[in-house]
Amino acid sequence: MDEIIGEMEITFPTDEDGYTGRQCPHGDCGRYFKVLFGTGIQADVPCICPYCGHEAPHDEFFTNEQIEYVNSMALNKVSGWLFGELKKLEMKPDPRAMFSIGVTVEGSPVPISYYSEKDLEQTVTCEKCDLHYAIYGAFGYCPDCGVHNSLQILNASLAAVQRLLALATDAESDVAKILTENALADAVASFDGFGREIASGHAAQASDPRAAEGLSFQNLESARAKVELLFGIRINDGFSDAEWAAVIKAFQKRHLLAHKMGVLDQRYLDVTGENGSFLGRRVQVAQEEVESLCAALARIGGTLASGLGVA
Repeated sequence: MDEIIGEMEITFPTDEDGYTGRQCPHGDCGRYFKVLFGTGIQADVPCICPYCGHEAPHDEFFTNEQIEYVNSMALNKVSGWLFGELKKLEMKPDPRAMFSIGVTVEGSPVPISYYSEKDLEQTVTCEKCDLHYAIYGAFGYCPDCGVHNSLQILNASLAAVQRLLALATDAESDVAKILTENALADAVASFDGFGREIASGHAAQASDPRAAEGLSFQNLESARAKVELLFGIRINDGFSDAEWAAVIKAFQKRHLLAHKMGVLDQRYLDVTGENGSFLGRRVQVAQEEVESLCAALARIGGTLASGLGVA
């Protein structure tokens, strides 16, 4: 059979951007992602699952569709050869003979199982090794160098918030107000997502791993205390009391916008120390306030990531 098949060079189809599908071989994971070969580490390195961190040679990360494609290519070639050989045995009946049998071969080679790569939600270019990869969700390990992208995604999200604020600068007042408030909500949500991911991903380093896995960052002052207790990291290092108070106030304003229609309540006044005469008024959010918050969250994120050994 080896003489029949010979050697086959198979090139896997890519998506329209050149990405090739990969699938984690670990039994508890098995999730799909894509990489752009030719970027990243230019050496023979193992592949790392961006979701679970499982590490193995690249030839163990073939997707189910790729395996089926390769098998169908082999079967197509073998069945094509066999079909050709059988066609050589065809013969027509002899019209001059009193009794003659003709042989006709019908059919076709086994068809090739073509496939298309799937669309994914997040495309990332690793800041450390320049690998281009795509994943479900937002956060993951780089399949080449293994660096987790949580801080990179946070900074990219905060940059997107800055672009939203830039739109508010030239917008009419009512539109600018909505854009600014949305930017505040996006900044807090981005940091909360980052904090949850990085704390959960490094829960093994915590004094109470289960508590670390469920840590929320929507209440930043509460999160600060818990991070210090669980990981021994002071995320407000380098902030003056006034700077930290401004960050806490921004988070409180986001809470009012999300849960109180933006109306100032007593809890907000107690936390921020603002004048009680403002009770019942609608919160005011300035663009400069959100810009300062983005810069502060980038600093806090860097401190947390550094403390956990990520950056």
